[in-house]
Amino acid sequence: MRDALKRPRWPRSLALLTLALLGGVAVAAATWKLSLDAALAQTRDDAQRHLRFVAHELTGALDKYEALPQVLARHPALAALLADPGSAARRAEVDALLEDVAHDAAAAAIFLVDARGLTLASSNWRDAQTFVGQNYAYRPYFRDAMAGGSGHFYARGSTTGTPGYFIAHRLAGPATGVVVLKASLDEMEANWARSAGELMLADARGVVFLASRPEWKYRTLAPLPQAVRAELHDTQQYGDLPLPPLAREAAPSLTGLRVERVDTASARLRALVTEQPVAGRGWTLLSFTEIRGAEQIAAGRAWAAALGWALLLLTLAYLQLRRRRARERLAAQGALRAAHDSLEARIAERTRELQARVDELHRTELTLRATQDDLVQAGKLAVLGQMAASITHEINQPLAALRALNDNARVFLERGMQADAEGNLAAIDQLTQRIAAIVAQLKGFARRDELRVQPVPVAAAFQAAVALVSAEARRQRVTLDCPPVPEGLAVLGQQVRIEQVLVNLLRNGIDASAEQGGGTVTLSAEVEGGEALLRVADTGAGLSDEVLARLFEPFFTTKRRGDGLGLGLSISASIANALGGSLQGVNRPGGGAQFTLRLPLASS
Repeated sequence: MRDALKRPRWPRSLALLTLALLGGVAVAAATWKLSLDAALAQTRDDAQRHLRFVAHELTGALDKYEALPQVLARHPALAALLADPGSAARRAEVDALLEDVAHDAAAAAIFLVDARGLTLASSNWRDAQTFVGQNYAYRPYFRDAMAGGSGHFYARGSTTGTPGYFIAHRLAGPATGVVVLKASLDEMEANWARSAGELMLADARGVVFLASRPEWKYRTLAPLPQAVRAELHDTQQYGDLPLPPLAREAAPSLTGLRVERVDTASARLRALVTEQPVAGRGWTLLSFTEIRGAEQIAAGRAWAAALGWALLLLTLAYLQLRRRRARERLAAQGALRAAHDSLEARIAERTRELQARVDELHRTELTLRATQDDLVQAGKLAVLGQMAASITHEINQPLAALRALNDNARVFLERGMQADAEGNLAAIDQLTQRIAAIVAQLKGFARRDELRVQPVPVAAAFQAAVALVSAEARRQRVTLDCPPVPEGLAVLGQQVRIEQVLVNLLRNGIDASAEQGGGTVTLSAEVEGGEALLRVADTGAGLSDEVLARLFEPFFTTKRRGDGLGLGLSISASIANALGGSLQGVNRPGGGAQFTLRLPLASS
């Protein structure tokens, strides 16, 4: 026995030391990875929240100017000048009017352009670089306004050289023209430069036109094709600027997040990149957050974990040494004492094993009971979630209309237009009643006996649905086409539910057509047998096989996150079935999708 105790243990000790070192490296690496993942995930979440706020702020700053060109287009002085462009008195009157309005609205400039693109009057008529006499027929906002009634465009001014966002609206009448408002975003860009983090705003072609760092402005996220450069030259959107690509490259990242190296005026920034699209304008907000601080925090935690591992190993080694010495003392005792202790140890070991099995069985029983309770609770929460999501989705459309009407009413009251304000308030009252009806109908889904079927004029339902989505269609440059409904056509159902289905289908069609750069959504009706066929057709990209297979599945959507819940078609199909009809969706032979709502005729 003494010979065995004196035998050298170097190979075993070396193996344990190697395992301890490898374990310390693994613990430090795992701690560094987990800490960096957590820090970068928090940085990404903070950046995304900041981007959503900035996008909302940007949209709000531009939307407040939307109604002003439309109101000015109705002013008789502008129409009079278009009818008599040679009158110096009329031009002076319009110059003074536009100058006062631009000053009150804090707009960079407001000017009137005739049908040929020639500027007749402008708020900056006193300036040396006045817009009066300039021809802007080549600008997209002018062409869009003349063709579709309104136009929007961000560009550097070809006359002044100062950038701005142009909002144009066509004047209808014997003498056609366009009134244009130019809004400056310099103040917002200055706020970006003073705030924490690095931001840039790029257009649909990837040209950065707003940035927190001046050296990033008027650079591109990627090299521009020659065709795009030719188009930018024709529209003079950014003048004759060279628009070089931004110096950026992907940086290696073990976290799976998007990390890039971006050149600045003073150094190369290694940053986490997050993006946020600006709804309705085709722009993209980008945030660059430096990750050096997160890496330093992760490295500090990794060193702390390595030291903790070393302390744990020393403690275990000390305990092991004490145990070894105790075993050596016990080995020196007599054989009888050794046998007795061995027997006691075996009995204690078996007792611990049996107790461990009993404890394990008890823990398993408790786990099964807790799992069963969690499943029951999850089922309850799923039902509650579906109800809440349904209500939120269905009242979102009237709420959007309420907000627009409320903003218009406030403007009318400020301008003393009492009759127009009362008209908006009446429309707001109707929409609140409609919201109440929608909520009541959603609660009625669970009680089939509350359904009251009665004749519903199809023309009235079409008119109400089109009124709710017309503003969204104009915003996305989509034309709504509603051919005349057969005279006297009526179906069996409830008007609010039928309008609800039509609004869902029209909004889907508008979104699909807008993704293709604009188009037409057609709402039509015809009679087939004893049913009325209400059709909504769009000029979008159509429906893929995967989408057709899951078309009416709840919570399934092809829209971006935050743009939809995936409940519209599912609820619409349920309403159609409850009214004794059906809802089908197919691809059109000429492109786009078509949805058909079949309902029984009132005469049947």
